[in-house]
Amino acid sequence: MAFTLTAEEVTGTDTLSSLHLSLDGSRVVYCVGPHYRAGDHTTSALWVADTAVQNSARQITSGDSHDYAPSFHPTSGDIYFLSDRPNADGVTKIYRVAAHTTADTEPSLVVDLAEGQSVSNYELSPDGRFVAFTAKSTKGGKDQGHKSANRIWRDKGDLASLYVVDLHGARTIAHPLVSTQDHVESFVWCPDSQSIRFRTTPHADLESLYGGPIHEAVVDVASGTVHDRFTFPRNPGSQSIQRECGDIVFLQNRTLNVEFSAQSLWVRGPSAHEQTHIKYGDTDNALRVVDLRRDSRYAVAVARGLDTTLDVFDIEHKSATVYETHEDHISDWDMKAVDVDRYAFVVLRSSGVRGEPVEVWSGWAEGGTVGMVTHKLSSHNTWLSQERMPVCRPFSWTSPDGQEVQGVLSYPRGAILKNMPTVAVIHGGPTSRDVLDLSFQEWSWRHFLATQGYLVLSPNYRGSIGRGDSFVQAANGGMGTTDWMDVQSMIDQSIAEGMSDPDRVALAGYSQGGFLTAWGLSRPNGNFKAGVDGAGVTDWGMLAATSALPDEEAALAGGAPWTPGEAAYLRGSPIRDCKNVRAPLLLLHGEQDSIVPLTQAIAFLRGVERVGHPSESKPVLVIYPGEDHIFRQRVHAEDVLRRLAEHMRTYL
Repeated sequence: MAFTLTAEEVTGTDTLSSLHLSLDGSRVVYCVGPHYRAGDHTTSALWVADTAVQNSARQITSGDSHDYAPSFHPTSGDIYFLSDRPNADGVTKIYRVAAHTTADTEPSLVVDLAEGQSVSNYELSPDGRFVAFTAKSTKGGKDQGHKSANRIWRDKGDLASLYVVDLHGARTIAHPLVSTQDHVESFVWCPDSQSIRFRTTPHADLESLYGGPIHEAVVDVASGTVHDRFTFPRNPGSQSIQRECGDIVFLQNRTLNVEFSAQSLWVRGPSAHEQTHIKYGDTDNALRVVDLRRDSRYAVAVARGLDTTLDVFDIEHKSATVYETHEDHISDWDMKAVDVDRYAFVVLRSSGVRGEPVEVWSGWAEGGTVGMVTHKLSSHNTWLSQERMPVCRPFSWTSPDGQEVQGVLSYPRGAILKNMPTVAVIHGGPTSRDVLDLSFQEWSWRHFLATQGYLVLSPNYRGSIGRGDSFVQAANGGMGTTDWMDVQSMIDQSIAEGMSDPDRVALAGYSQGGFLTAWGLSRPNGNFKAGVDGAGVTDWGMLAATSALPDEEAALAGGAPWTPGEAAYLRGSPIRDCKNVRAPLLLLHGEQDSIVPLTQAIAFLRGVERVGHPSESKPVLVIYPGEDHIFRQRVHAEDVLRRLAEHMRTYL
């Protein structure tokens, strides 16, 4: 096709991220950098824009280093950020640069670190006097990975401690404010700038973060006294925000004792262990909460079907919507309350309906009305002309059990939707969703294949977010049940409406989408012409035993190998039915995948070769050295897309 996007173009796009508004809403700082790296070092630059001036974005750091996590100082307006400069040696420090500087100006170091220390994250106090940060010790330099051959499993050797430095004083080596036998996972300043609310986990790994209780407490900066201890039964969906009025808001599961549940908004008192549900989670899903730093107000992003809204809350937790998407999507945002009832906001917006790639936009809302974006601040993706962009539109249907389901159709611009070769590209998660965006970040198989001439079906199957708690909860022990019913019924509906050629349908997906691809290909009545399984689950029991997220995987599977009684995880494991695989199968997997280990792909390949129909399925496994679950090397990401396109061209 004349307007086909190449693998090189897709993987060469820059990522825009980390929007941060100044306190008065007049400026925004954000990051721009290659999504995939060409060597062993990640790079990104900082950009600044005036929110009232169209196309005002300008670069203020060189982009030779990895500059990220920018924020404005609340009083001086200087920009603070993290960077591995000057040597790209894996040691991250805090730097400062004037907001009105140029990319030629050398940023200044804010805090001296002890040898071997590296900053994990930081935050400026509301009054601007202090900077708090967490840091852990490293071996330093590019030799930090060369460790002794012997090590103890989860030996607590990489715990982070919490530090505070007075920015008004001399720049000296910081001493820890909180240093325990636990890992300081995150923290946030309290409104008084005299104390910090922090969270700890037993280990600095995903298993602790997502598999057990999270402890929270407050530490006084002057005395180091720790108080107001609280324990979350599992990882909350956001950092806690302590408001000026004293109470604490945060996101957490709508159903507290369930692993997979819609995120909702909760509140509790500063010293109370009782928590109260405020809003969200019954028919929608809270995504993120932001402290507006004015009159105890805060803002929440909410997923509602394919749309996203930004709601603001007052001191009494009464809410009003200040922004909502329409035939588009926002992938990042920030907001400030600049007056009693006036809000400035910035969004990273794209539209698969209108053919608009991701750019930074600003807008205002006031008087209780829904605001609009008014200024397009950046032009980073002008090379992505509209005629080359795929079209996306919403699609809904009814699953066989009566459940109304939503999804997205993507196809080449100008295509006639009649008997098209079709690929169901299934999203990961499962607590994610496909929307009306036009982004080429991460695994952009949906948009890429749509430009190759295919009708792409993207179902938001049960377990996806945006439809409420019962919709998400279907994922708990539900693998291969209603999730697959929703995928199959979208395909059936597309065929019934004459859009898809019933003899040319394929499956593809990454992670959870890879699982559903393997599941679909192993159904005894499947009639798929090809399948591409990227890092997909094939044996839930083995996954629970080997993944970095064992408790989450066991919840999805309905059990683990150590769970007493029937091995429930086998019911939803594609490896049990690999004898049915006939469609040509391409498996793609990172060699160092810690979430879905490579053994998942190897086991499925061996099963298909031994009891399946290898002469028909022709199974091929491609292993990418050094890659974890999320790929980092551009050469590998390009290879994935080229193989994906070639596999579909050959068999579909």
